[in-house]
Amino acid sequence: MSAQASDSNFIAFNISSRDKFQKNQNVQSLSEVSSIGKIWDKHRANTDKVLYYYAKADEDYFQQYAWRMRMCSELLEFQLVPNESEGILKLKLSDTRFCRVRHCPICQWRRSLMWKARAYKILPQVVTDYPKHRWLFVTLTVKNCPIEELRENLDSMNKAFKRLTELKVWPAKGWVKSTEVTKGRDGVSAHPHLHILAMVV
Repeated sequence: MSAQASDSNFIAFNISSRDKFQKNQNVQSLSEVSSIGKIWDKHRANTDKVLYYYAKADEDYFQQYAWRMRMCSELLEFQLVPNESEGILKLKLSDTRFCRVRHCPICQWRRSLMWKARAYKILPQVVTDYPKHRWLFVTLTVKNCPIEELRENLDSMNKAFKRLTELKVWPAKGWVKSTEVTKGRDGVSAHPHLHILAMVV
């Protein structure tokens, strides 16, 4: 990761993989300037792992995914903006190119930040409109399955959850649902589960 000063208001950081680009020892890294640099490093490393598997596949479209992920957020351009609460300048991402590949860790992380920001924005109004309601966090899961059967299992889980919400006894007035798939303890199987934040009376 290296930095390039473009003008007084913008700073660009190159977060290219270390194995393909030599790191310039004379420039600051993003992690030296801001704590957010460590987060970028973590997600960039995970993206490099995923693109490696795509690159090994025989199909052309997987290789295209690998190339897109390789170029994902390679150059980050930040703008220095005032932090009103502390009266200092802070870095704000102003320009970059994301690959938008579904399984890219960087893009998934950025997407989760977007949804979290939307939830924080609307939550105060929901609490005001429904002051007597409470929140329940529910996790629904099924038995671990082979990776080849993951799509079928996820379809079944989503259909079952939809049927559950249509029952008269379903207590939630509203909810946010998120699907997560982790690796099973055996290291081979998939562990699909649904996280639901439900608003109940």
